[in-house]
Amino acid sequence: MNARRTEFANKQQKKRIADLVKECEHNIVYVYGPYPPSAGRTKWRIVIYDPSTGKRKSVCAEKRSSADMLAVQLRRQTETKPVPTVYEALGKWLDEKRGAWRNPDTFAHNTGKRVTLWIPDVPVVEIDPARASALYLAVTKAEGKFGPLKPATHHGYLKTVKEFWRWLLEQGLVETDAFARVKPIGKANAGKQQLGPLEAKTLERMLFEKAKEGEEGALAILVQLYLGLRPSEVLGLTVGAVDGVQIFVNGTKNQNARRRLELYAPVAKLLAKHCAKRPLTERIFAANRETKPKPNWMYKRLHAYCDEAKIGRVCPHSLRGLHSSLALEAGATSIDVARSLGHSSFAITAKHYAKADSIEVGKARRMAGSMHSKT
Repeated sequence: MNARRTEFANKQQKKRIADLVKECEHNIVYVYGPYPPSAGRTKWRIVIYDPSTGKRKSVCAEKRSSADMLAVQLRRQTETKPVPTVYEALGKWLDEKRGAWRNPDTFAHNTGKRVTLWIPDVPVVEIDPARASALYLAVTKAEGKFGPLKPATHHGYLKTVKEFWRWLLEQGLVETDAFARVKPIGKANAGKQQLGPLEAKTLERMLFEKAKEGEEGALAILVQLYLGLRPSEVLGLTVGAVDGVQIFVNGTKNQNARRRLELYAPVAKLLAKHCAKRPLTERIFAANRETKPKPNWMYKRLHAYCDEAKIGRVCPHSLRGLHSSLALEAGATSIDVARSLGHSSFAITAKHYAKADSIEVGKARRMAGSMHSKT
């Protein structure tokens, strides 16, 4: 009878241990104890601590010998629990971040790629500081779509992985931050090459001529130039977003991307003609396609117009920088320019879009206007 009771008790104890370990959300738990009976307690106690949640669970035993045996069983059980691979942990990290994104699927995909493009899917504990440095050095020499990766690109990769590894450390999935001492290599060029004043005027005149002739590519680029929109935002505009010179931009990149802007009247007139008698829900540009085209739709057309105007090629994104620089020089405030571009602060605009001299010219003109304004 006693043997049966002991066997039954052991089975119950093993099941309880397995259930306790299974409840832990991540793959590393700590076992502390046994602790002797304290005030108000009559049993020996072992504590299981889950660092990912901060939760503690206790298992008790009547005697010290039983407690010692129980602690050994618990440690054996937790030691057999597998350590996650990089991609398994990455999935959990991205799931936690989804709530902060307006377009979670797209951002999760893009953020994940910044990790998976250069970090192998090995157990997270296998990447130590030496391997982390070697991995980053290798990606700085990697080839991209247009040749060697630019510093700005691999700096972005490193920034994402650093954030991911800090999370791993916080969750107790790694003991040290392998990427803490990895420094960015090379100097990143902030912003895109912009057209000069004469080149901008030459391009604008051509775009107006082409738009008047009915070329929607020219009109799309004019809209971007005068509103400072992202290429994807231009291509996502619907007929119903146009209300005279007022344009509602239903951007999805961040919480500041939804905004109402005023379009230059001559461009608004051309846009109204292009939208006339069309369904409100129809996309303004490339409506003949079943889905919204990629930004490459605008790249190809802008490059063709630059070639025809015999000016240096620029990308559509650089027109956002041109918009911000010209607006600042004309006296627009930094807050207004940042809002127009859909930025949370002017710091982003100043770093990646507006020219430094344009910022200073804008300040000087606002100063002069303030000094000579009628009060």
